[in-house]
Amino acid sequence: MIAPTPAKTHVGHVLIVDDEDDCNFVTKLVLKKAGYTGKLTCLTSADDALDYLRDKSSEKPDIMFVDINMPKYTGFDLLTMCEHEGLLPNDTTTVIMFSSSNRQVDLDRALSFRCVTGYVEKALTVESFERAVSDHHRHRAL
Repeated sequence: MIAPTPAKTHVGHVLIVDDEDDCNFVTKLVLKKAGYTGKLTCLTSADDALDYLRDKSSEKPDIMFVDINMPKYTGFDLLTMCEHEGLLPNDTTTVIMFSSSNRQVDLDRALSFRCVTGYVEKALTVESFERAVSDHHRHRAL
């Protein structure tokens, strides 16, 4: 396999919101394999993600992967609150739902949010990350 070029994977900041430490570890490995060298923030709850996004001094992520099934608040709950508060959509962040679910009802619900531009089944692959980066650049160019 040919190593990805920096232009293919160039985004400055990726935020992962997922309660599973094992998944976050694997995702970090995949990002490294994809040649990603930017900032990576891993948060393990919707509450932490809300606090992060509400903090005006926090750097807005370029790409935000959001798990659906988390304790207390789901990824859907998180996005509902973000859209209600005007945190998302914004002019910086591409939101990708990130789940082990392949149920059509979850995909449809995810894509019903104004801020969500894509859906990736776990585990993240180099190809799905590169597709997310490409989608991010395409949406930012509009």
